[in-house]
Amino acid sequence: MKNFIFGTAVLISTIVGVGMFGLPYSGAQSGFLIAAVFLFILAGLMTFLHLLYGEIVLRTKEKHRLVGYAGHYLGKWGRRVVSFSVIIGFYGSLLVYIVVGGDFLYTMFHSLINLPVIIFNLIFFIIGAIAVYSGIKLIVEIDLIMSVFLILIVLLFLYFGFSQIDVNNFKGINFKAFFFPYGTILYSLAGMAAMPEIREIFSSDRKSYKKAIVVGTLIPAVLYLIFMGVVIGLTGSNTSAEAIQGLSGLLGKKIIFLGALFGFLATITSFFIFGLSLKKTFSYDFKINKNLAWVLVCSVPLILFILGVREFILIIVILGALMGAIEGTAIVLISKKVQETSNFWRYVMIIIFILGFISTLICLTKP
Repeated sequence: MKNFIFGTAVLISTIVGVGMFGLPYSGAQSGFLIAAVFLFILAGLMTFLHLLYGEIVLRTKEKHRLVGYAGHYLGKWGRRVVSFSVIIGFYGSLLVYIVVGGDFLYTMFHSLINLPVIIFNLIFFIIGAIAVYSGIKLIVEIDLIMSVFLILIVLLFLYFGFSQIDVNNFKGINFKAFFFPYGTILYSLAGMAAMPEIREIFSSDRKSYKKAIVVGTLIPAVLYLIFMGVVIGLTGSNTSAEAIQGLSGLLGKKIIFLGALFGFLATITSFFIFGLSLKKTFSYDFKINKNLAWVLVCSVPLILFILGVREFILIIVILGALMGAIEGTAIVLISKKVQETSNFWRYVMIIIFILGFISTLICLTKP
């Protein structure tokens, strides 16, 4: 039972990250009802995808990350395409965590410490870099506490904001932005990076391993629906990009502080897992020394941040759709070879991922 709780907590804290704070804004663009339907469908899709990837990890004796599995089962070109997507996805995520996580720290402490926001971004980066260097032991010890706290904060938002929700904010539908939430939701539900880490927790207990994958994927989806509903219900078309700042005039400073604290915890725990997974990708799949791998993991997003690449919503929309099209398709194809079975739903998933990516690009090009 202890392993199940820890494994579920690791997956939850990996999934619940910066993407969550883009959900209300993305949902407000298309309309809450459209975003809610996307969330329902993609939650089921990602649960199945996580189970497929979990089975790949179980059935492969060698230690890999997705890049290594793609090379082993799909060959040279599969490895190259997945490598591109994985590395771009990890670096993009780590960069966004630095930007948004630092902003949350600034919201929490700028009234006490009069420093520019960039200092808080750098403090966030330092904390994350140290944790990535420390490894999974540190992560497992704190993830359970983090996950419980994240759930409590979302429920507090619901409690304090419920009476001020305007149901009219849920009625609007914008078909021109129909696919705008797709990439953000897919990005915010992705937890593939945690699967090998969870496997190490469970050793030979396959049943609990799979149960943790299902529960660890669905809990964030429920949290997202609540969070998105509360924020859109309160702010409607005025929903801010990162969700929290737009609530400052409605819920008061104490609740905003808790929201920022929630945001910091969500982003820093995901930074831990994503950074560690990328480090192990370099170590296991590219045979790079672990210290050099750590330098590669941490230096690139920091350099991009310093150079001024600090976009938020646009990055996660594109990353989510791109990662779905490439990594989602790769996992489905690998699982087909691992299990040596053909399944109609596998092909449906591939079609959804590819069409979702194309539709997202079309949606973004519309005025």
